[in-house]
Amino acid sequence: MTTEEVSQYLRIDEQTVRDLLRARKLPGRKVGRSWRVLRSELDAWLRQPEPAGDEDAAP
Repeated sequence: MTTEEVSQYLRIDEQTVRDLLRARKLPGRKVGRSWRVLRSELDAWLRQPEPAGDEDAAP
């Protein structure tokens, strides 16, 4: 999937997807100048519980 497809799938901004990929918070690979994400890896990531103490989590 491209960053555009991931952003539509997750319903978040495409820039946020790129930021998360760069920070290695989303599974993906850089192919040339573009990011690619396997849907199966993204689905597996979504099924994982959020780590305790995540600074982005709501109080």
